[in-house]
Amino acid sequence: MIEKALQAADERQEEVVREVFRAAGLLWQCKDPDCRFDNTTAQELCEGCGRQRNGRRITDDVPPSAHPDDFERVGKERPDAVTFSLNFEKEWRRYDAALHYGPRVESHDFDSEVGMALDDLGRACERGETLRVALYR
Repeated sequence: MIEKALQAADERQEEVVREVFRAAGLLWQCKDPDCRFDNTTAQELCEGCGRQRNGRRITDDVPPSAHPDDFERVGKERPDAVTFSLNFEKEWRRYDAALHYGPRVESHDFDSEVGMALDDLGRACERGETLRVALYR
């Protein structure tokens, strides 16, 4: 619906259509002044720059033992954040973790050291939970 309305609008009408969708809660605009991308409400992170709705980089809970240098062993640029998910027994998985590089996400399997640190966290309360570790300050 949103795409059809934007395609039907000419250049003058497009911003008005976007404002109406924002006011109706169907779009949210990134607050990063360099981005200002319009995103659908289903998107948690900005599609344009990968930041949160408030324009900041991912700033979820950072365990005191997590240091950004610990994740540089991946052999690539340091991600903004890493998201771990659960296995069927509600334990945190070290494999198939999501590395967040702005809007880009890559899958990665961590070594057993990271697995041991995740084991120390214990089991999650609910299925479907994720653990996101922010690596950018």
